[in-house]
Amino acid sequence: MNVVKTILSGIAATTAMTLYSYAISRTKDENFREPELLAELADDFLPAPARDLAIPVGWIAHYQVGIGLALALEAYWKKNGKKRSVWNGILAGTVAGLGGIMVWELTFRLHPREPVIPYKRFYGQLLLAHIIYAITLAEMQKKLEA
Repeated sequence: MNVVKTILSGIAATTAMTLYSYAISRTKDENFREPELLAELADDFLPAPARDLAIPVGWIAHYQVGIGLALALEAYWKKNGKKRSVWNGILAGTVAGLGGIMVWELTFRLHPREPVIPYKRFYGQLLLAHIIYAITLAEMQKKLEA
């Protein structure tokens, strides 16, 4: 596995996913923007003088997870001889999306101050966002490996 290419693909995939979430947030007039939700959650745990860092913390955490998922998916695809394709992106995105939903649900339940969002709609868009992520990742990896 070429780690640099995988990290670049992870950044591109996370960006595609984020653009989708921001577009849906705008059209539905809801906050489905993962980096901002992470910042809102982090804000409660940052000391008062560091609260200005909540937004950067949210963005950094979002991209760290995206890069980590890229490394994990690429390792899985390589180990199991899976081709990088739209179909495998859909499958991986569905699995990652369901896992993401579980992580967000647990995070919201454990957090002392849950954000006010329509959870079912958030989870629905999150599933599709992960599919977009994984398809983008697979296609970027194919292009960078060519």
